[in-house]
Amino acid sequence: MYAVSLSLENYRNLPDASLTLSPGINVLWGDNAQGKSNILEGLYYFARGRSFRGVPDRLLIRTGCEFASLRLSCRREGDTHDTELGAVIPQHGRKRLTRGGAPLSGMREMVGAFRAVLFCPEHLTLISGSPALRRSFLDIAAAQLSPQYVAALSVYTRALAERNALLRQAAEGENVGSDQWEVYAEQLARSGAYLAQVRSAYVRRLEGHVASCFADMTDGREKPTLRYQCTAQTPQDPQEGELFTPAPDEALRASMAAALTSDIPREIRAGTTLFGVHRDDLTIELNGEAAKLYASQGQTRSLALAMKLAEGAISRDIGGGEPVYLLDDVFSELDAARREYLLSALGDRQVVITSCEPETWISGVSGVAWFRVRNGTVETR
Repeated sequence: MYAVSLSLENYRNLPDASLTLSPGINVLWGDNAQGKSNILEGLYYFARGRSFRGVPDRLLIRTGCEFASLRLSCRREGDTHDTELGAVIPQHGRKRLTRGGAPLSGMREMVGAFRAVLFCPEHLTLISGSPALRRSFLDIAAAQLSPQYVAALSVYTRALAERNALLRQAAEGENVGSDQWEVYAEQLARSGAYLAQVRSAYVRRLEGHVASCFADMTDGREKPTLRYQCTAQTPQDPQEGELFTPAPDEALRASMAAALTSDIPREIRAGTTLFGVHRDDLTIELNGEAAKLYASQGQTRSLALAMKLAEGAISRDIGGGEPVYLLDDVFSELDAARREYLLSALGDRQVVITSCEPETWISGVSGVAWFRVRNGTVETR
């Protein structure tokens, strides 16, 4: 899979930007705050359906404009025609998504049309950062491969927010019946069990790819171990080793439902839901020791790099064809050895890179497409 062209209108600081991409390495270069990352964000929007910076859609609209428009042409390996994807984000009302000119009801219908792996400086703290960062890593990776996962995550997120609001109301003295707690326990347990089962299976696959990448970087001297840490019982792999299962494991669902009704008075005092997959984690060890506590900065960066490359390998295995790799100012954070390894590992895949001074690390690489970004405009060099 590769991106053929991207057009952005009234998007962030870009009034009207279009670029035709090379199937190899593409470099967006220029000073800070000129629009490089905004272009990358617009490209990634079609993989995730939202900004990777976590901002609401309305903040993506250029100041003073009524809407933002995004258009992407992409092509799968072996196809003879491009897939045309579109998104119009209005100041008021719902965004409109299209595929081949036909309207879509939501992001679930666009899942898989364009797959991308984003690597930015924040991801260098995947190992040392909070559990929320690692959960987000798993959710974003799995959501690009399964509309069912997107749906389950949406159900869980909405039910969790509503249950937390109910807990706060109960703390203020409102009477909440046991039947209401049971309804939310069932919603969270059913969707949560599915999420936990997929996440756990994903981590099992991830471990093998991470170990292979890390062995290449360290000549096999160090061994990483990855485990999905669930607040309920350990999830079982889907039948026949598949990554995505049609239904959650009944024993896991029952365990989660029981936990969600086990100590409601404590949760009322805390004002938040204390049990569920929103509190799970991905634990990473290096040579038997917790990487978060004992790994050096160089080791944590190598592990983070291996995890992003592993994400791409799973996307290829499950989705069919390589994803597009988007590297947002990450080369400035890596030393020469890791930069060289990353470029070598990506091989002939499509890569889009943002950089302020690209010549310092990409000299000698042939076939690079250069795009100068200045004041919200794009010039092909």
